[in-house]
Amino acid sequence: MIYSWRRRIARTARAAAWVSVARVAALQVSAAWIVTAALAAGPAVAEGTPRNLLHVGDRLKITLFETIEVSDAATAPAGKEAGSPPMVQTAYPRLDLSGEYGVEAGGVVTFPLFGQITAGGRSMEDFRTDLGEAFTRTYQRTASITIAFVQRSPVYVVGAVRSPGAYPISPGMIVVQAAALAGGDLATSASNPAIETIRELDRRDAARERVKTSLVRMAALTAERDGTPLAKSVDALRHLAGIDGLVAAEARMAGLRAQNAGSVRATRDATIAALVDEIELIKQRRTGYDAQIKVRGERLKMMEALFTRQVVENERVADVRRDFVDMEGRRRDIEISLLQAEQRLEAARKGVVQADLDRRLTLERDLASAAAEVRDAERAAAVLSATAAMQEFASPPGRDSETAGVVFEILRATADGFETLSARETDLLEPGDVLRVCTAKCRTGPAGERFVAK
Repeated sequence: MIYSWRRRIARTARAAAWVSVARVAALQVSAAWIVTAALAAGPAVAEGTPRNLLHVGDRLKITLFETIEVSDAATAPAGKEAGSPPMVQTAYPRLDLSGEYGVEAGGVVTFPLFGQITAGGRSMEDFRTDLGEAFTRTYQRTASITIAFVQRSPVYVVGAVRSPGAYPISPGMIVVQAAALAGGDLATSASNPAIETIRELDRRDAARERVKTSLVRMAALTAERDGTPLAKSVDALRHLAGIDGLVAAEARMAGLRAQNAGSVRATRDATIAALVDEIELIKQRRTGYDAQIKVRGERLKMMEALFTRQVVENERVADVRRDFVDMEGRRRDIEISLLQAEQRLEAARKGVVQADLDRRLTLERDLASAAAEVRDAERAAAVLSATAAMQEFASPPGRDSETAGVVFEILRATADGFETLSARETDLLEPGDVLRVCTAKCRTGPAGERFVAK
């Protein structure tokens, strides 16, 4: 009996330990999901603030934790006298319902089991309450729900701004901040017309300076191509202001180019002279080998005649014949060396001709480039002069950018459609708003007045 009693105690202890482990695991999973949801939520936003209202186009991260009551067997007494074990509440994540949802065009969020729940224009707390009630109706259990913004509808800036387009909304964004994101309104960001005229005139002077520089460069290249003095080529440009410095600079460049070309030509001429000397030396060696071959040939004939009369032995004749054949082989090597040297000489002379052609081609190409630059600079100078004149004519004295008014309008979606509101620079924007920036008269009255959009 004692043994049975000890076994029953051991089983009870093991069951209690298993339940405790299960509870700890469930709590760990729940805690992990809660931390994940908190990280995804980003900065906290107070319930009921204008920014916390849901709008069409918002993306929401919704996480549901189902609350389930389970028995706590670890604290329940053992034996037949024991009653029902106490119940504890445990939260389990509902992976089938959690995820990202978007507020659709009708202002609703569609769930796979709950259907559509209205979200547009409502606070996040109201939407969370409706979602919890839908969960309770479906599963007969309660749920803990966390909702965080993943993406808000952008603010659209149009009208008299430098960069119209859609821009992400930030907490507490006001009208002037959205206009700044779009590059600022054109009326207040435009420079004074007098300043713009000065800038155009400065660019025109720079274009005229490029014209003079290109003309001097053309004259220098022409003189280099034709072999005439640079001073003679620039006589027609002496009437231009500040031409002497440009001529001196081009003269220095022309001198450097001539020095470089002379150095290359001297190197090629030295190579050609060395090859000519080498060919002459090879020819002299060939003449010496010819004389040696003639002497050895006569000796070979004499030895063969003596061998016929049996005066000398065959070995002596073979030695003389080998000497004659070796001399002829050396002469053939000399002929090959002479042919190779002549080929190198021909290539060097062709290289000199090709270098001269390349130099002339480069000069012609540079001349064409300089002429095109002159045309472009003259055209730019003419356009800039005309632009400066038009700006001076279109900007009478006493008028500046500060006299131009800037008006803001907000086109906002509502449950009944769209409405147009006159706005101040410090008015708050909502997700999905269209901000119109006007530099002339807009369809606006006093700030805050509403207009029905047609």
